[in-house]
Amino acid sequence: MTLTSTALRVMTPADVAPASEMFVERHRARRSDNPLYPANLDTPEAVEQLLSDWLSTGEGIVAEEDRRLVGYLTGRAVSGLGGVRMSFLWEWAHATAADAPESLFSDMYTAWSRLAGRPETSLHMAMVFADDVQTHDCLVQTGFGRHLIDGGRAVRDAQQVPAVRAETGVEVSRPTLEELVLVNDMEAGLHAHLDAPPIWRPKSPGGGHVYDRTWIERPSRGLWVSRSDGQITGFMSAEAGAQEPKSLMSPPVAHITGAFLKPEARRSGAAQALLATLLGWVHESGWGSCTVDFETSNPEGSAFWLGPAGFEPLLYTMARRLDARYVSGG
Repeated sequence: MTLTSTALRVMTPADVAPASEMFVERHRARRSDNPLYPANLDTPEAVEQLLSDWLSTGEGIVAEEDRRLVGYLTGRAVSGLGGVRMSFLWEWAHATAADAPESLFSDMYTAWSRLAGRPETSLHMAMVFADDVQTHDCLVQTGFGRHLIDGGRAVRDAQQVPAVRAETGVEVSRPTLEELVLVNDMEAGLHAHLDAPPIWRPKSPGGGHVYDRTWIERPSRGLWVSRSDGQITGFMSAEAGAQEPKSLMSPPVAHITGAFLKPEARRSGAAQALLATLLGWVHESGWGSCTVDFETSNPEGSAFWLGPAGFEPLLYTMARRLDARYVSGG
């Protein structure tokens, strides 16, 4: 199959059903290789609903070869990432057939970007499955870079928890209600860390968690603190429930929502002790896996989650920043 025989056109509601069928075929193959991906996107009906809702206020492109759909891409402008208006493509909002041309995603993205010129956005973001190397490479060649990684790991055994505690000598426990103020202070410290070099993450208006008594009492939420000489040195939290992205965090999947250590507690084994306790809770609660997301610009976080924490990449969020002076014609 060659590019000369591939036709691109604007996506219509009639294209949603065949696009969903193509996505599901690729996603089922993906899940057969990696069971960390949940089955919530394994039916055309589920994907059809997502695509229909997304296309209703967005625009899309489809690629056809001999009247057979071999690719689709749809996105729209949204507000996010510190209030910046951006054009966004979910991981389920685009797909190519297994035998599609290597540059097809780039061709569809180019055609989609030119539908309205998108002068209102200076940031384009797209999510791509980690095993979709072809689409990832197309994004890189189009000027995108990795912004965020969503990772996961299977949780099979809680017996590691006491061993890790004994090895590190770190005490891990649930905070008391009175200690939640200290946890919230560390949550603020986490965001200050993410806003500082070398990360420079755009500040999110009102971002971050407020840890209240539900993080102690609600079965779907877990919060732990590490202690040294009786003093709290860090925390880690997780929650199970319906979150984004839909390819990973459909219930019942536990997702790590926060983790922070005071500078003096780093490299003390506290992070491993907190994680071991959290994974023990995940195991005892009956959830088979755990997910996490982290900025690729955070070298300390990336090294921990992809290293001793044992998580593997499942989704990449890719970003392409455009100079607003050029976008606006200034």
